[in-house]
Amino acid sequence: MREFLTRSAAWALSITLGLGAAVVPCAAAEKDSTKQATKLTRLSPASQQLLGRASAAPGSAQDQPGASTGSFFRSKRGAITLVLMGVGTGFTIWSINHDRKPVKSPIR
Repeated sequence: MREFLTRSAAWALSITLGLGAAVVPCAAAEKDSTKQATKLTRLSPASQQLLGRASAAPGSAQDQPGASTGSFFRSKRGAITLVLMGVGTGFTIWSINHDRKPVKSPIR
């Protein structure tokens, strides 16, 4: 009976500490996020003006054909990246299949 009570008390204490450790930071974050959200989402007039000029420029990055996200894999860097990822995956598969199947232990 004594073990049961000790074990139950240990479980209750660990659950209480776990929930307390998770709830306190979350509650503190909710209070601060409302104050900072209004400051962080507002642009200054100078930034708004600069952003307006950049998007209205005829040669902006949005108008260029190489600015899309799919063009990375057609570039030289993208091809090299894909080749290196393929080599790494192939080496991993080869390494897994060529491990020593029966583990030789000097103790046994």
